[in-house]
Amino acid sequence: HTHTPASSPPSFPPFAAPASIVLSTGKHGTMLKGCIQPKTASGFAWRGRCRPVIRRRPMGRLQFSTTGKSAAGYDPELHDISLRGYKAPRFLPQYLSDVGEITPYDPQHNPDGHISLSVAENKMNEDMLLPKYEEAFQGFPADLIYYQATAGRPEMREALADFLTEHVNHGAYQYPADNLIVGAGCNAMIDNLFTCITEPGDAVLIPRPYYAAFEFDIQCKAAATVVGVETVAGREGIGSPERYYPNAENLEQARMQALSEGLNPKVLVLCQPNNPLAVCFPKEIVKEVWEWAEAVGMHIVSDDLYGAGVFDPDSDFYSVARVAAEEKKTLGNKVHVVYSISKDFCSSGLRCGALYSENEEVLRSMKKLNDLCQMSSHTQYALTKVLSDKDWVKSYLEESNRRLFERYCLTRDIFEEYGCKVLPAEAGLFCWIDMRALLPNNTWEGEMELYKDIQNEAKLLLTPGFSMRTEEPGFFRCCFATSQQAFHEAMKRFKSFAKQRQHIPQR
Repeated sequence: HTHTPASSPPSFPPFAAPASIVLSTGKHGTMLKGCIQPKTASGFAWRGRCRPVIRRRPMGRLQFSTTGKSAAGYDPELHDISLRGYKAPRFLPQYLSDVGEITPYDPQHNPDGHISLSVAENKMNEDMLLPKYEEAFQGFPADLIYYQATAGRPEMREALADFLTEHVNHGAYQYPADNLIVGAGCNAMIDNLFTCITEPGDAVLIPRPYYAAFEFDIQCKAAATVVGVETVAGREGIGSPERYYPNAENLEQARMQALSEGLNPKVLVLCQPNNPLAVCFPKEIVKEVWEWAEAVGMHIVSDDLYGAGVFDPDSDFYSVARVAAEEKKTLGNKVHVVYSISKDFCSSGLRCGALYSENEEVLRSMKKLNDLCQMSSHTQYALTKVLSDKDWVKSYLEESNRRLFERYCLTRDIFEEYGCKVLPAEAGLFCWIDMRALLPNNTWEGEMELYKDIQNEAKLLLTPGFSMRTEEPGFFRCCFATSQQAFHEAMKRFKSFAKQRQHIPQR
């Protein structure tokens, strides 16, 4: 389950009976099958085939999950599915569920449809990508129809290693191809990696706000426990990215809190360029965070998905590997890097994710686990040709980042015109917006009401801050890299909505 500190927002919909299946975690724990129902303000009634006997352990804890990822309503006698199978779809954040239920906008066939600005996809570069892919996917060598190396085709790993070295690490840290695993998407790489480096119930620290799907990737099968790191506490305003930077102090507070609740802090996830904030952490911050993790013996998983998509001309991205090069050290056994072509190459449908690690035991296990999620040999064949065309890659990234910066500036100017302050963005496909000026009231319920009003009245979908586990209500992520027609229609709708909303007093 997701660890939810006292300061975290409540879940939506509100807690309702029956509440939850109860699980005790840890290798000495016992799973209890039954259903908890509220009885009194301070008590619960057990409903199941037998009453539980709970043996308290000094390092154990009992969790009641109200995050939407619980097993509320599950009964093995009524459901022909396992408990973990039953829980899997309950990790889906509401905004992604809503995307699946809308009738999408189409300028010709459905001009009144909903426009999604909530999913991080880039739909601005089809004119550059499609001709290249049409060329790359031609041909079908005979060896493609047979079993492939589980880590990926050697030529694919060579091409990707060269790309990451040049465009993510700025040439500072060479990635040997033998240390790369390529598979069917980054979430598969993360799922397998956490199977390798955590035990069920281990704590995984992630600075808040964070990408919503980390909870599914880390918890669904590996069964680790996500613990959000509070970064904003004591830092006012949205105007500066510094209020969101992790540091040794707030990381240590989260670690101690996890320990006090019987969890074993095992991994720190460092996502930067950050999703949803769209900022790069300075070299000093990356160095401080890494030194802290080394001191307490924790792994770091560095999510570099947007590493080649830094669009602000005045910004610089320091990957952990780049910091290692400047410090004249290696990443070692406890730093692991994940990447995907989904974002920088607008190719989420091709399902290409990668893991880089220098831990030989992890690599050995990942190669076997990758049996379950290998990429198509033909996709690897085509992407090898694309990534090996270094002149094309360089010109593509330059033009892509120019377009993203232009689109970000338009988005920022429109939202700020209506009193919604935008955190200065440096990279990625989105920006982080303070929309508290439009809230009906400054509560989590007020944020959900605004989210629903924008969805129903303006027919726009944004990502609510609650889904990203932000620390205060009223913040939204806007994914602006949609098609030109959809973007201009979306901004037109937002302007109309905001004008009406500004005349409604807060409750």
